[in-house]
Amino acid sequence: MGLAENMVKKITIIVLGIVIWFLPHPPEISIDAWHLFAVFITTIFGVILGAFSILVASVLGMVIAVLTGTIDPKTAFSGFSNDIVLLIVVAFLIAKAVVRSGLGKRIALLMIKRFGKTTLGLGYSLIATDMIIAPAFPSNTARSGLLFPIIYSISIVNGSNPEKGTEKKLGSFLMFTSMFGIGLSSAMWLTAMAANPAGAEIAESYGVHIGFGTWILASSIPTIIAAIIAPWVLYKIYPPQIKDTPNAPLHAQKELEKMGRMSRDEIITAIIFVLLVVFWALSDTLNINKTIIAFLGLGLLLATNVFKVKEIKKEGEALTTMIWFAILYIMSSQLNELHFMDYVGNLMAVQIEFLPKQVAFVLLVFVYIVLHYLFVSQTAHMMALLGVFLGAAITLGINPTPLALMLLFATNYFSVITPQGSSCNILYISSGYITPKEVYKYGGILTFLSFIIYMIFGLPWISIVL
Repeated sequence: MGLAENMVKKITIIVLGIVIWFLPHPPEISIDAWHLFAVFITTIFGVILGAFSILVASVLGMVIAVLTGTIDPKTAFSGFSNDIVLLIVVAFLIAKAVVRSGLGKRIALLMIKRFGKTTLGLGYSLIATDMIIAPAFPSNTARSGLLFPIIYSISIVNGSNPEKGTEKKLGSFLMFTSMFGIGLSSAMWLTAMAANPAGAEIAESYGVHIGFGTWILASSIPTIIAAIIAPWVLYKIYPPQIKDTPNAPLHAQKELEKMGRMSRDEIITAIIFVLLVVFWALSDTLNINKTIIAFLGLGLLLATNVFKVKEIKKEGEALTTMIWFAILYIMSSQLNELHFMDYVGNLMAVQIEFLPKQVAFVLLVFVYIVLHYLFVSQTAHMMALLGVFLGAAITLGINPTPLALMLLFATNYFSVITPQGSSCNILYISSGYITPKEVYKYGGILTFLSFIIYMIFGLPWISIVL
């Protein structure tokens, strides 16, 4: 049945692409723009429906676009030389070094030892840990892979085990808190999620410059406020049965004793980590390319043998990400170049042009968030819609800078709106501590709460600092 259903999905996607390709195109755009849209939207829906993985869908999309003459090979391959794509790949490799050196685990255990005496304190310590390591982890999945085993171990030690029906004692709350916190951490840092730098690049084409320093300055206040309020709200509406966790700091202490003193690799990784964050923060001021800073960090890790060349050969995830990301990025960019995004933005603007600008602004962000119910991938969502919404804003006379930031922050914090809203959600749900139904309910509440927080605190803050 599974194979049959998958085949039906594949056939559905192919038919959809063919139908859109041959539909009459609007006279305001070129035939090439329409055909590229047909390829792009079919690629996106192939991922949304689960007919193809994002790698397979993007590769097939590029092949079709080139073979049909919709875009030329030089343009199609140009995404692979884009420095933003390279930044993401190199940052993936740096993240692996943080994990393998043991530094990431040590930071998490130290936070739990210090703040883990209560369940709510544990939740806060998990989010704080995630935010500390996030700048060098451009992957929600990678960070969840680091934090998940620690949460699982603490839950089991405290008698919270889904196999025994005791998941609500502690584990459910901690798993949900961490799953939501990963989205917040990604909203905090430009380099914390693969889609962020690409989103900043798209915004640049609309006259909005977002550097590392600009991003952290704009995101800091609303994200910190959300990180304080949201876990407390979750604690009230999704309460753990265990309120105090005296065993958690003891467990963390034992794990730290097993690890011993900081190793040479941990010390070197920590120094390079801090160096990267500082240089990324000052990159605009010093006029240094962010990608070359990432290469500097990787070079230092390789030169000191913290990360070995042979280990790079094993990192298929980085290569996979580079391929599909480069393809989707160039498709989205070309749609913008061919003025397709402007056309769609104008259509959207016409529908809401009667509204006051402030109301239209809020509505654009809200609709952008709600549309994530249709997407599996945060990246696919951002690639498909960011340019459209920015185009609509410019048509309406709305300042695109705060809107671009609000949309990019939302791309991260709306990750828990559905079970499939982020790839890392699957890991947490598969643990047995959280059900898909709970994600729809409480994830929706947390997403809406974040939307309110970013609007109330984020917009005024952005107007002050930018």
